[in-house]
Amino acid sequence: MNLVPITFRKTAAIHRSPKFISVESLSGVPGLIYEEDEPYRVYLDPGVTNEFLDHTLLMALDKSRFVDDTEPEFFDPDRATRAYENWEKDVMQRHGFKSKRDAYKSMDWCRGEMFDGSIEIEPHRRGSPGWRSLPAEKTVVIPATDDAETVGAAARVALSRCE
Repeated sequence: MNLVPITFRKTAAIHRSPKFISVESLSGVPGLIYEEDEPYRVYLDPGVTNEFLDHTLLMALDKSRFVDDTEPEFFDPDRATRAYENWEKDVMQRHGFKSKRDAYKSMDWCRGEMFDGSIEIEPHRRGSPGWRSLPAEKTVVIPATDDAETVGAAARVALSRCE
């Protein structure tokens, strides 16, 4: 049997609402899950500069961890649910949302990934239930770079393509 090697993609979640932009590392292979114990999570003002958004997103991608089946507790569905619910509670408390519906009604979400010398930022559509991928042509792809504004500008373009 030929085993196909797993390609690890450093990954981050980018959420935007009129009140904030949040950037958080996601970890795991093959699934991507929020960290529970010590998440790398940053909240930014929606008007933050591209340069600062760039640095924050690159840091989140850097903190993304390869976690495989040698750590089965990481993929425990209850742990994964708690981690996501902790993110939701944090958003609601910090930004004064009265309900999840209120928090999500004007929220956009992108998944940023770095691999093979590229950064891809994939916008999503709010659906019921959850988020849905958009066609591949909506994804913003740039070469991996340390340019202080390029990644932030790409994230803004991707967020503007969310539905």
